Amino acid sequence: MRHRAKLMPRKGSEAGQSLVEFALSAMVLLTLLLGTMNLAYGIYCYHTISAAARDAVRYAIVRGPDSGSPATTEQVQQAAIRAAVGVSLTPNNITASWPADLGLPGKRDAKVTITYRYQVLMMPMALTLTSTSQMLVSQ
Repeated sequence: MRHRAKLMPRKGSEAGQSLVEFALSAMVLLTLLLGTMNLAYGIYCYHTISAAARDAVRYAIVRGPDSGSPATTEQVQQAAIRAAVGVSLTPNNITASWPADLGLPGKRDAKVTITYRYQVLMMPMALTLTSTSQMLVSQ
């Protein structure tokens, strides 16, 4: 009888082991979950600044420098800021210009470039996201 009791493990000694295993696996899973959420937010930020650049350049081509009511750089920047929901843009992040079109002499393009510094969570680094949109001025 005594010999048999030594071969069978006691139930109390395994309870601590399963708790340690759960703690280690939960740490790994939570790190992966937070990393995935962080990556998804980075992709969202890039998509948002790309859409904001397109919206701002559309605003600029309708109100080109030769139209009846030309848009100023500040108005184009504000159009981009309004379009970037969920991303904190400032006018310093946005440049707007009206370069000459290389394919059509005498015509101008509207060009908007947005640069956004995305801080990666859990890492001491930041990514610089940049999006440029350029279209021919309609008027």
